[in-house]
Amino acid sequence: FDVLITGKNANALRYDTTWSGLISAAGLAPQQELADFGNSYYNDHHYHWGYFIQTGALIAHLDPSYIPKMKNWVESLIRDANNPSTQDKSFPQFRYFDWYSGHSWSQGLFESADGKDQESTSEEINYHYGLALWGLATKSSTLESLGRLMLTIAKRTIQTYFLMDSDNKIMPKEFIANKVTGIFFENKADYATWFGANPEFIHGIQMIPSTPITEE
Repeated sequence: FDVLITGKNANALRYDTTWSGLISAAGLAPQQELADFGNSYYNDHHYHWGYFIQTGALIAHLDPSYIPKMKNWVESLIRDANNPSTQDKSFPQFRYFDWYSGHSWSQGLFESADGKDQESTSEEINYHYGLALWGLATKSSTLESLGRLMLTIAKRTIQTYFLMDSDNKIMPKEFIANKVTGIFFENKADYATWFGANPEFIHGIQMIPSTPITEE
């Protein structure tokens, strides 16, 4: 974590003054839009940051003396993905979480004829879970409550629209047989992934990472 919070990793984060966010340096060179999974173009930040936020929470729980060293860095990731405050002028409010739809959207600045999408609900849940754990470990009731609220809403939405039991009453029966929607766009559902159409890809990406929240 010392390497990350001091910016000594190869693709350290930079603050982007155009869109007010944290982006990987990997995509700043010409024709490198897709580097780091498009991170520099705001693709999948809630997926990416969830791993670091949850790891930070575990470190904070095991070694509270390290919290002051990493607190600003970890909470900058939170502010970038889903800043809850209208008073924070450095980041927009809730960049990824859509309170009306009840879940997050991927795809940053990339154009898409079918709108934004999400294909890895498990990584979204990993972000919300990590946020709740970070709040718990650092004794921030505001961040813990925010993580718990987003987690609860997303859980209900995902079990309705993304991961479907046989008795699902919402989705078309042709979708329900697949059990997962695949890439869930604003305008369509595509039983596929961005990296291949194998069933193990389509289902597997809804399963990783496997953490204590997965059972929920």
